[in-house]
Amino acid sequence: MADLLLVDNDARIVELVAFFLRRSGHAVRTAGSFAAARAELARARPDLVLSDLDLGAERGLEELPRLAREGLLPPTLVVSGYLDRAAQLELERLPAIVGVLAKPFDLDVLVARIAEALAQAPAAGRAAPAADADEGWVELAPEARAP
Repeated sequence: MADLLLVDNDARIVELVAFFLRRSGHAVRTAGSFAAARAELARARPDLVLSDLDLGAERGLEELPRLAREGLLPPTLVVSGYLDRAAQLELERLPAIVGVLAKPFDLDVLVARIAEALAQAPAAGRAAPAADADEGWVELAPEARAP
């Protein structure tokens, strides 16, 4: 189905969610830190990133915009127990963020949200650095389509 990158530092959550998503037909890679996620993103771009916000010493509200500025952030579904309205508003500024899901969540709901996120972020869309990368914005530049 889809190539997913799961970014979370809770080994129990990673093991359970990765197992369930693989059984649902997805290819799943995992990263326990944003540093590890950066390496995975450099190796191969997934169809969708599932990212927690709080990875101990690393904070998604800092790292996701940084990845976006660098042109490394593919479509991303934020899955976190630390979602408040201010965080959601900040995340919504990043075009690569295609949705949020609060923890705890039902695994069937996660699969549905992944399908929605993948539908919102077709493979034709690619993140490109904006002219003013200091503001943390990226523009999605769709690939040219054949007539």
